[in-house]
Amino acid sequence: MATPGAFAADPSVPPLPAYLRSYPVQQDWYPPNTPSNAPIDAPVTPIALAWSWTGFYLGAHVGGGWGYESFNGSFVNPRATGTSSGIENSSGWLGGGQIGMNYEFAGPWVVGVEVDGDWANISGSTSSCSTYTTGAHVGFTSGCATSKVTLNDFGTVRGRLGYVYENVLFYGTGGWVLGNSSGTHVATCEGVLCPATSTAFSGGTALFSNSLSGWAAGAGIEWRFLPRWTLRAEYLHLEFDNVTTRFAAAVTTSLGTTPVNHSISSNNGIEIARFGVSYLFSSGPTPRVRP
Repeated sequence: MATPGAFAADPSVPPLPAYLRSYPVQQDWYPPNTPSNAPIDAPVTPIALAWSWTGFYLGAHVGGGWGYESFNGSFVNPRATGTSSGIENSSGWLGGGQIGMNYEFAGPWVVGVEVDGDWANISGSTSSCSTYTTGAHVGFTSGCATSKVTLNDFGTVRGRLGYVYENVLFYGTGGWVLGNSSGTHVATCEGVLCPATSTAFSGGTALFSNSLSGWAAGAGIEWRFLPRWTLRAEYLHLEFDNVTTRFAAAVTTSLGTTPVNHSISSNNGIEIARFGVSYLFSSGPTPRVRP
């Protein structure tokens, strides 16, 4: 076993300077019962080389949606006014694309923004009857109608915050949503005996459309199955509140033609489930501390 003084006998080692030769050498600097050449253990931080999530991405998705609409309506004609209310359920398909930007920070955390757009055919219909609130027939039914509403398209601008584990990103998301809907109103019964018996009539049909705005929130999971490709599954809730729809639908009976102006206020909630694929313009592999 070598000792500090043994190196002086090696002719290949230059002699120590005089001021060091006179310095006292401590011979028992090793820990008790420990060989001088024993390895010293030190904690090792595991480092993995992983592809970064930082960068732009774009992709496409498909899915479906289901929702509800609760509404309160009113009508005005030259002789009276009335009200109506109801709930409409809807369902259908959707498909579109997404583009966004990620930034990976503090190890496994990812923050970003995403913009998407969808074509959709999420529709539902309901039948309801109106009741007179003024005029000669207060409290009686004025008539019944069937309404159908379809969400034609929508787009969102959302923030995303997620956590990366291995090659999977778990994220929450929220932001704004804009959309367009259209619908039809078809009178099915006319008169105070509705819905049992209808007065003979014609007309009572109208078309309408709306521009929608509201908020969106949800969560998703994204699997990086190749360095630059991901598959995702995502859930979103879309909320459009205080939507006002106005239209006119004239009704003709034996007494003549009566113009009727309708105004409907509704709250709309739609649940979205969609699956997609994205291509990442990633910055490449980066070191990452394993959790």
